[in-house]
Amino acid sequence: MTLERLLPSEAILPRWSSGSFLVYFGAFVMLNATGGLLGILGADHGEAALVGYSALAATLALGLALALEQAGRAVAAGVFATLTVVFFAVFVGALESLLGILDAGTINGDYDLGTLPLEILTIAAALVALRRFRAPLLLLPAVVALAIAIGDLGSLFSWQHAEEAFTLLVGAVLIAAGVVVDRAGRRPFAFWPHLVGGAAFGGAAVSLVSGDAGWILVGVLSLGYVAVAYALGRSSYAVLGALGILATTTYFIQDALSYVGVFVPFDIGGDSIRDPWQVALYYVAAGLVLVALGLVGERVTRSSDE
Repeated sequence: MTLERLLPSEAILPRWSSGSFLVYFGAFVMLNATGGLLGILGADHGEAALVGYSALAATLALGLALALEQAGRAVAAGVFATLTVVFFAVFVGALESLLGILDAGTINGDYDLGTLPLEILTIAAALVALRRFRAPLLLLPAVVALAIAIGDLGSLFSWQHAEEAFTLLVGAVLIAAGVVVDRAGRRPFAFWPHLVGGAAFGGAAVSLVSGDAGWILVGVLSLGYVAVAYALGRSSYAVLGALGILATTTYFIQDALSYVGVFVPFDIGGDSIRDPWQVALYYVAAGLVLVALGLVGERVTRSSDE
């Protein structure tokens, strides 16, 4: 099957507004709440109940997606189609667990063969829904399932850092897939492969490093991500590169990485090996580097367009 047949020729893209934000945010609130509810129902009533309730959740989400599509609400329909795929994956996993397939056998003590049908069916469901609803968001569950399927192969090997190595492979495969999709003229559908692939590759690289030399390599890799962002026109790599630069800065401020999701860490805890004024200057320098990279990148991009 060619890429042109696998992916629709035109994507349904949201126009970011108050309305589209509320649709996305509300749908993902529903996803989290329904996931929690399914977990409660499964714990209280057993695996058979979880199979039934997850099937009901998938059916209701699909019904809403089809109704919204009929009403001309294509973006909202794509969001609920994505929820349908997620609930379908829960249904498949619960059914496999009920039938004893999910834990039927392992290889090398870690790799569970029962997860493979779940991952394949999730990818297939996402691609089928994608052909109907044309929402790039539907590639997210497919890409995540593919990443897990490839990453799980690392558990087949007993050598050290096998799982990290396979996560690097996952990242490289997804990034390459994103480039292929871009070049095939299906650019909107390449967003999630690029984002998940870049995050997987960078995360695996960070998990493998140790010591000053390793973190210097992370800093260099982060600069490479920024370069890739401009080369491919993908801002997700710029975001990941910026996070890598800040993580590297934090490492050289503190004994260990404790920078977690805070862009301006005023209180960095008791592990700091620097005085507070030195910490501030380090982050000022990191901010200046990011600003400089942005200005240089814009100038290079503008020059290439002229």
